[in-house]
Amino acid sequence: MAAGATEAVGQGKDSEAGRSSRGTRKVRAGQTGGAEIQRFFLAKPGGSHGVPEFSKEFPGEAEAMVESLKTGLSYFVVSEWRGIADFSGKKPQLGREAVRNAPKAG
Repeated sequence: MAAGATEAVGQGKDSEAGRSSRGTRKVRAGQTGGAEIQRFFLAKPGGSHGVPEFSKEFPGEAEAMVESLKTGLSYFVVSEWRGIADFSGKKPQLGREAVRNAPKAG
């Protein structure tokens, strides 16, 4: 009986992983009720591996991608979220909402 329960859990994880790999940012942002604001940064040359270090910010992903190709450096896509809680039902529901601060040029 325990083997059947293990298989059911394993199957659930596989189907969730399949859904998340095919999902898009727009769908996830729509589920939260907010529009995701993304910012694009080039990695700092010689930065430590494992800790993201940003150098220049770009207005869009195309510009960041071109600079990444020119320099051989990675680029980062960053989005900012705030945790929210809904206590109106019997079980508290946790969620997130996009922070709508305008990106600073820099």
